[in-house]
Amino acid sequence: MTIDDFLKKNLKEHLSKMKALENGRLHGTVIGIVEKSLLRMVMEETSGNQSDASKILGINRNTLRKKIRDYKIEVQ
Repeated sequence: MTIDDFLKKNLKEHLSKMKALENGRLHGTVIGIVEKSLLRMVMEETSGNQSDASKILGINRNTLRKKIRDYKIEVQ
């Protein structure tokens, strides 16, 4: 199963509920939730090592730090 298949399956199940709740902000809400969850998982996987996490994510370490701060993610 690809990431795309996984997201399609899981988002499709909840799409009608999410549409009703988000009043036109569905894209931003879903992107934010997925990004925050991904950052948390990668930070846990790397035991809080931001250099390793930024390499796994393919983003600059400063970008990662900003996202951690913006999402208020606790770093070990």
